[in-house]
Amino acid sequence: MSTFIDFEAVKADNPIEQVAERLGLELKRAGNALRGPCPSGGGGERALVITPVKGVWYSFALQKGGDVLALVQLVNECTLKDAAQFLSGTVPLEKAATPSPEEGREARGGFAPLTYLETDHMAVEALGLDAADAEALGIGYAPRGTMRGTVAVPIRTMDGTLAGYIGITEAKLPPKWVM
Repeated sequence: MSTFIDFEAVKADNPIEQVAERLGLELKRAGNALRGPCPSGGGGERALVITPVKGVWYSFALQKGGDVLALVQLVNECTLKDAAQFLSGTVPLEKAATPSPEEGREARGGFAPLTYLETDHMAVEALGLDAADAEALGIGYAPRGTMRGTVAVPIRTMDGTLAGYIGITEAKLPPKWVM
């Protein structure tokens, strides 16, 4: 079985406006563009801009953008190959399905937890947390993604919904906190 993927053909066969709808993004027309909340959960109701004529998107919350494949990667948190397979329909249905709250999304329009955080990392230990406590709190070192190179600490609303993350770049305890 061939593993060759013609990425240009996949992009040509999948207009970004239709893919955004398929991904469940809630967008409103604003002139020649579409605007809505960023799938990352940050930046407000107009943080994501999609320009269908050009086939591109930009997130003001993440300060990055890309083509239709990058949009699928962002929303589905997957590799480029998986994004192309999702668009071409060759990925298994259970993998292509929109995640339910139990599978990662905290609420409709909520922020997806970073499942790749490393709780057993020296940067986390520098904060005085052991791996078990860090895991219970959802804190961990981010080896990739937008939080790459930081200790990611979740921010939650009053009802416990994940609202986002802050990143600690220099994990040193102040002298008065050292035991």
